[in-house]
Amino acid sequence: MSLGLVLIGDPAIAHEPWLLTPDEVLSLSQATVPDVFRSPILLIGFACLAATAIFGMVLAGQILRPWEDRICKPLQKCSAAWGTLCLRIGLGTTVGLNALGGLPRHGTEMWSTPTLFVPDMQLALIPGWDWLALPALISSVFLVLGLGTRFAAFGILCLVALGSLLFSLDFIAYYGFHFAAPALLLLHFGGGPLSVDYYLPPGFPALLPNAPGLVWCLVQVTMGGTFATIAILVKFLQPTLLIAILEHGNMWFFGLPLPFVALIMMAIELVAGVLLALGQLIRPIAVFLLFAFTFFAVSLAESPLLHGNLYGVFLFFLLHGGAPVDLLRRPHRLGAPQTV
Repeated sequence: MSLGLVLIGDPAIAHEPWLLTPDEVLSLSQATVPDVFRSPILLIGFACLAATAIFGMVLAGQILRPWEDRICKPLQKCSAAWGTLCLRIGLGTTVGLNALGGLPRHGTEMWSTPTLFVPDMQLALIPGWDWLALPALISSVFLVLGLGTRFAAFGILCLVALGSLLFSLDFIAYYGFHFAAPALLLLHFGGGPLSVDYYLPPGFPALLPNAPGLVWCLVQVTMGGTFATIAILVKFLQPTLLIAILEHGNMWFFGLPLPFVALIMMAIELVAGVLLALGQLIRPIAVFLLFAFTFFAVSLAESPLLHGNLYGVFLFFLLHGGAPVDLLRRPHRLGAPQTV
């Protein structure tokens, strides 16, 4: 399927313009794809390895899950307070700084251009919609304070929907669900004990209070599905962009040619996305991705706050552990945090 996409599909819109200039993005998008991404034998071999890895990791996750539940029970108890705090701070900080223009794309002066959620969604490009920065900023402040958390989360969801209309469906494909997922969790669980809401009368009702498993399913599928989409449409179909970023970072990968590094990174992101969607090995994947985000932020000299929303989600996953799909059909009770 992936081979067919690369042979007959149109070029995808780039996901990594934050560290490249518009001219670089355009030039690299039109450049010839490295041979390693056009070799049927190598790609089929990679696909087989990825499928085998997914099968083995799912099986291992199913077998080891009871042990993980017992060992990580103290972490899960902390998720109601600290997990929701991580969600609020991570999502609110990233949305607010983008609304203020504090996380600009490469070549743009800081604090000069408000953006919607991510650096390349510049509101100045959509005449008459600059005012969206204000509701985004207000929502971010409410999230950080934990005041009217569910109202603020609902506001984020509305902005995600509006962003997909203003900036095309590419916004949803590459970014939207990574902001919608933490908003869904906050809309369901509320601000938690470490919020102002905790000391106020109940307000906005919880999302699906009788079906927490459905909320987790939506979050895991949207998070994992977005990673898998990015892996295929960007890192696979436009590897020249990722290779250029790796060259900018001047990183060392044990002497491997950068096209092979890009292919390996694509496969890892695809496998991680599929496992996330299935709710398997959530904590190990969370640790791995948190390390990966930090490593590349340091190596590329970019602000970790660009991915604050993802830091919040994966810290929450690390504490709570997600809701695995039980392929062995064992009874399992979802120990979700208490809603506030």
